[in-house]
Amino acid sequence: MKRLTPWIVPIVQVLIAVGFIVLVYAVSWFGETYTFKASSYEPYDPFFGDFVYLEYDSFEGSQDVESGTVYVSFKTGDDGYATIDRVSSRPFFGGTRANYYDRQVYIDDMSSYRVAEEETAAIKGAKTFEVDVDVAPWGMVRPHDLRSTEAKTE
Repeated sequence: MKRLTPWIVPIVQVLIAVGFIVLVYAVSWFGETYTFKASSYEPYDPFFGDFVYLEYDSFEGSQDVESGTVYVSFKTGDDGYATIDRVSSRPFFGGTRANYYDRQVYIDDMSSYRVAEEETAAIKGAKTFEVDVDVAPWGMVRPHDLRSTEAKTE
């Protein structure tokens, strides 16, 4: 037992780190992928940072809930983009935690997208995007693919 004692803490730390990594990828394994239409209110700036800050038009509008923490679920609309299906003040299975203020739903994990270095040329100067987001049954979200829609319209 004396030989194993110094290794217990590092082993537990590694197991916790591996658990978090598995949890992030489990969102994609068990979740459903939705495509959202988004616009950037602060376009990508290589000097400012490697994040694009996004707003979602489908998250606007009056909801039958009070301001504060809400839980939302999504559905795919007729145009192929995801929209809000259900909004509730109480947690429900499949509900993603969000905030509702000023007739707008905000989901913190979806409001910014970290741009990989190889993607910067494709989105430079763009203001409208499609974002693929995996939504797990337990409510966790993982945005994973950002594409400019401006190239499609030109």
